[in-house]
This record gives sequence, C-alpha cells and structure tokens, in this order.
Amino acid sequence: MMKKLSLLVGFAGGYVLGAKAGTQRYEEIVSKAREVAGMPAVQQATASVQDTASTLASQAKDTVNDKVTTATDKVDAAKKSASSSSSTGTGTGTGTGTGKAATPVVDLGATTPPTTAPMAGAAASGTAPVVTPASTTRRP
Repeated sequence: MMKKLSLLVGFAGGYVLGAKAGTQRYEEIVSKAREVAGMPAVQQATASVQDTASTLASQAKDTVNDKVTTATDKVDAAKKSASSSSSTGTGTGTGTGTGKAATPVVDLGATTPPTTAPMAGAAASGTAPVVTPASTTRRP
C-alpha cells in the first residue's frame, strides 16, 4: 500500500512539474489534489501512518538507548577489571635482580594522558600514546 502511494505521489509530482499544459491544467491538478487530501479516508490513512512512524521511532530510540547503556556498562567493567588486575600484583618471586628498572604500568582508566616527551625520531600524530622510560639516568 505504501509503495503504491509513494509511486502515485511521485508520478503526480513529476507530471505537475513537467507538464506543459499551462496554468489551467495545473490549477485542475492542484484542486483535485486538495480534494483528495480532504477526504476522510485519506486523512485517516495519514494519521495511521503518522502514529505508526511515531511508535517505530520511539521503539528504535529505546533500543538504541538500551544498546548504548549495555556497551557503556561493558566498557566500565573492563576498565575496573584492568585497573584492579594491574594494581593487585603481589611480587612473590625470588628473582636475583638484573639491575634494570621496572617497566612502568599504564593505567587504562586514566582520564587525562600523561605529559611526556616524544621518542627520538618519532612524529607526534596525536592518536597514539607516547611511551618514555621511567628514568633517564642509568645505574651501574
């Protein structure tokens, strides 16, 4: 039904815009269109289409909001998991020590990036994090 109506409206609009019959024929077409638009059946169909579209839009909005909430919850849970797993290490090993500095742990839950100098020869792109050593002095 909707496809036929769309086709009819498109055809009528094309005919009106492309017609070379003059002002008289144009006025006849416009008056007929107004007459059809004023029919109770057409007004009921228009109201029905508007109600259906409104309902579908509301359902789509609710679905999108639910999906966004679910995704946000998953991201928050992943952040909490990453921050708790990186800070709960106990260090129970009996290593001999190599004299190297420990690798710094990056907090994925941080809201502001650390301000560090870029690596030598690297161009700052603004999209990748910059990693620098924890200490610039070497120990013997």
